[in-house]
Amino acid sequence: MDPLLSPPVRIEAVSAAPITKKATQKRLEAFLEDFQSRSTSAQGGNTAVTVQLQKLADALKEERKKKKEN
Repeated sequence: MDPLLSPPVRIEAVSAAPITKKATQKRLEAFLEDFQSRSTSAQGGNTAVTVQLQKLADALKEERKKKKEN
């Protein structure tokens, strides 16, 4: 018989604070570097999450660039 499945952990925010896009970009890039180094060795190349995070980082960078031009 298959083992019982357990639902994923639910994370709830207890507080929130505004953050600039520039600060968000820096934090996201730092997290992405750390996540990539941990996940590629641990999961043997499962990059789906890493690709999505990279797309988010690129989109934020592009949005910041467009705002600077205006």
